[in-house]
Amino acid sequence: MAKEPINLREWIAKDGGQLFTCGRPGRGTFGREKRNIAEDIIDLWISGLPTGPWQIVSLLGSKKGGYSEFAYYPFKSSLEIGSKPSFQEWLNARYGPRFTVHEFPTVDATGIPNATMERATQRIRELLRSGQSVLLVDSAGCERTARICESMGYKVVR
Repeated sequence: MAKEPINLREWIAKDGGQLFTCGRPGRGTFGREKRNIAEDIIDLWISGLPTGPWQIVSLLGSKKGGYSEFAYYPFKSSLEIGSKPSFQEWLNARYGPRFTVHEFPTVDATGIPNATMERATQRIRELLRSGQSVLLVDSAGCERTARICESMGYKVVR
């Protein structure tokens, strides 16, 4: 049975605010299949999130072979060229101002470069200290996201 969002976990955030991690929209429905993700699946992902508003910190970037992790969607990274709206623009058009997207692109299954880790953790701490609810997203919601949270000394809520 499909579960959106997949691997949704809450972390004990010592800096205040709320911190959750999860996999990208469609991962709970289609696993690792490379296929377009329809808006109804993204709606399911959104409805599976705790009540927001959310600061989405995205670690989505590319697969090892260079395939964009945004290629599945009706939106693109704000750092990519093309005619599709950015993730932020698409969310605003569909759901209103409930989400703010912060992008820290990484390459799946290769770890997180130190500079990216530093920038992402700094942003997350700033957001949490200001009382925001943060959703940290990668492909499956368990590798890159966990490395960031663990580097900050956070633990999963049991």
